[in-house]
Amino acid sequence: MKKVLLVLAMLALTFGMNAQKTISYEELSSATKRPRGIITEYVTSLGDTLKIGDKVTFANPSNGNNSFVYIWEMSAMSNPILASIRAQGFQSQIIKMRVLGTKRRGYTISIVGKTAMGLSRYYIQYEKALSVNEVKTDKLNRNQAISKLKESKELFELDMISKEEYDAIKLELTPIIKNK
Repeated sequence: MKKVLLVLAMLALTFGMNAQKTISYEELSSATKRPRGIITEYVTSLGDTLKIGDKVTFANPSNGNNSFVYIWEMSAMSNPILASIRAQGFQSQIIKMRVLGTKRRGYTISIVGKTAMGLSRYYIQYEKALSVNEVKTDKLNRNQAISKLKESKELFELDMISKEEYDAIKLELTPIIKNK
């Protein structure tokens, strides 16, 4: 009887450690221990939710050498290399999500995605790539919100939009600019 209970306890512990879960940017950045388990959903700093099977669109390389800084390509038999400008506009399907980092440096999410040929993989440091516009998202980042607000103010000053329209845009963009 004790052996049966021990086996059941071990199985419960094993399944509990490998439970699929959702993790957010806030949880990850404030974590004091490495999150365990299989991550199936990630809520980004902008509030977007990424899931296994979703596609991530590559935007513009941030390196002066026309290569991505936070997107790496790695095949089974070679060293990782920075993804080149050829990957611009490519939609990579998410295969896995991994937690990177240490207690001292903090934790971040890394996304593993398919390449065009399927023989190698893309490794994406998502939040860093997002901050330098290497990946596209439907939501505005802080810099984009500031430029949109400045453009709206210029349009208001030129009497191209009304005060109500400008105030509505300002109300919509303020939380993004203040990172709330």
